[in-house]
Amino acid sequence: MPLNAGILIIGSLLWDERRQAWRDSRLDMTSAQSVTAPIRYGRRSETRGNTYTMVFSRACEAGRGTVVRCSRPVSSVDDLILEAEHLWAAEQNATVSRQISAGWGCVTLLCNPDRTIPQMFLTGWANRVGQERKYGNVPQTSEEGLLVSARGLLQIAWPQCVADGVAAPLDFLLATATRPTLTGTQVSYPTVEMIANAWNADAGNHVEYFRKNNENGIRTFQDDAILQLLHPRES
Repeated sequence: MPLNAGILIIGSLLWDERRQAWRDSRLDMTSAQSVTAPIRYGRRSETRGNTYTMVFSRACEAGRGTVVRCSRPVSSVDDLILEAEHLWAAEQNATVSRQISAGWGCVTLLCNPDRTIPQMFLTGWANRVGQERKYGNVPQTSEEGLLVSARGLLQIAWPQCVADGVAAPLDFLLATATRPTLTGTQVSYPTVEMIANAWNADAGNHVEYFRKNNENGIRTFQDDAILQLLHPRES
């Protein structure tokens, strides 16, 4: 029986115009739902002027991401891997290739604990992950534990729909986990001040990443504090 897959989106995949073709061809955007997700601004991105982008963080308060159903049902491991490869291509703004990871992040799988997922999918996914040289390079702080397992599974709670509190109605989700920028002797995430200061000092207006996330319903527990420190939006 075909299974229903979706994408757990926690950043610009939801609104960036460069990803529009991917959204149009692979996703049913009418199914988009706001869901809980443990996210924060934690990765310093060279492509965004050394300002911060979103990461998963097992120790942080829940924020809001978006779950979108894939347009096509998944009937085989190959179908699942194809969706992952299309997702990774969208992340890189590149053509689809046989890649689902790099040194800065990887595509992960999250299974609905209330659904019975055939073992062939889990085994096939683990085998595919095992072919990636740089897979799973996503450290966490000492109190958080492992975020991405050796078998490519994302170690977070299944998302709950913000509107009604019920579990997202899909069998499994694909999500991109990116490597956070941790600092200090006792490694930690950037502070709200560090995050806001990076955007304030940036001449490339990459603060729009934060603002467009907010406008599209992607939010973290830090957002109100960050907003208070940001320079006013230019008219």
